[in-house]
Amino acid sequence: MSERPYVSKVDRRTALIWLGAVGAAAAGDPARAGVVVQAAGAAGVQVLGYGTDPNLVHPVIPWPRTLTKDQLQACAHFCDFILPSEGPTPSASALGVPDFIDEWVSAPYPEQVRDRPLLLEGLASLDKAAWQIGASSFTGAAAAQRDSILAGLPKTSPGFFLRFRGLVVGAYYTTREGFKDIGYVGNVARLSDPGPSPEVKAHLERELKKLGL
Repeated sequence: MSERPYVSKVDRRTALIWLGAVGAAAAGDPARAGVVVQAAGAAGVQVLGYGTDPNLVHPVIPWPRTLTKDQLQACAHFCDFILPSEGPTPSASALGVPDFIDEWVSAPYPEQVRDRPLLLEGLASLDKAAWQIGASSFTGAAAAQRDSILAGLPKTSPGFFLRFRGLVVGAYYTTREGFKDIGYVGNVARLSDPGPSPEVKAHLERELKKLGL
């Protein structure tokens, strides 16, 4: 895990596409057209309406990213705790996943508005845990102390841990590097198709026989 301060790597257009891809996959329902939600902003609660599709060529994003530098740095540590670099595989923070988290908690869509308190309170709990062991903050704690705090989250803050982990993994494995890590080769033209392996065919035959087919 890098000790360098996290620097944003993902622009808003890319983050908007990323948010839509991960959100639709997580919800299992890509139909998010025409939603009207209440979003908390600096001036209070606003009602925002959206049309059928966002303009991804010339996007207009009417909300700012809201995480503070310390919160973004905490996200970077947590992201890399979940998916650290390993050999040629980059860490989650190296791919800009903390920027995705920032976009997720800032967006005024129903799922993001629902998640925002859970994620922000979870990030605040990291500081509280750090104070209990004498550190000035979570980001100011030693690496071993941060790892210890994060390792305890499944017991101390299971909801926060599971949701944050799900978002990190979901975002990471929608990237080109994530595809490569799991051996996904979709969207690549092939000159021929060898078909299923003998093992797959044998398994299919066994299952068909069980069904009497």
